[in-house]
Amino acid sequence: LRLRATTALAGSSLTEARAVAEELARLYASRAETAKGRAFLADSLRQLFAARDVLTVAERSLMAPLDAAAQAQIAQAARRVSLVTAVSPRALIDVVFVLVACARLLRAIAGIYAGRPGTLGLIRLARQVLGHLVVTGGIAAGDAVIQQVVGQGLAARLSAKLGEGVLNGLLTARIGLAALAVCRPLPFVEATPPTMADLAGDQTTRRSAPEPGAPRTVPVSYK
Repeated sequence: LRLRATTALAGSSLTEARAVAEELARLYASRAETAKGRAFLADSLRQLFAARDVLTVAERSLMAPLDAAAQAQIAQAARRVSLVTAVSPRALIDVVFVLVACARLLRAIAGIYAGRPGTLGLIRLARQVLGHLVVTGGIAAGDAVIQQVVGQGLAARLSAKLGEGVLNGLLTARIGLAALAVCRPLPFVEATPPTMADLAGDQTTRRSAPEPGAPRTVPVSYK
């Protein structure tokens, strides 16, 4: 679906964009939280005559609540990993817990976007996520990561384990963001892909997801 949507955007193919939007609606037909979004998309398709407009409305109607749910899962997993690895007495426990937490996070994000990976599917998904991290340079601790972990220096001075917990939480968040990018069935059309900066505050604060199907704060106007 993502490849077809990308092709439709590149070629401005209205027919293909509508086909992708309709298939997305069928994909989430059994999900009660997408009912409002699916109804809005069905009403809007007849009034849209550009491929980008069709996929933008599909993104706002169907992807926005799922993206929010996925980001909430990532932030929750990062908080949990940070806390547990900061207080665990042994490095082996840290490693096992991070691996288990990341596997659960991958499965949860896949489930949000309508995936149900078994053992082999989870391994394949993990390989795709690692490949995405390599391609995008997500594993490297670049300037952006250093800026986001500016408070980690103080934490490390107070407690080496606390500093390790923060870094483990950030690593978990990076893996979660890569999983979101791999599992999302649409490319980011109008929405901005979430970044570490979006999740940095969520490691210490809880954010409630918007009501699925609720209208966005900035409406789209079509001529």
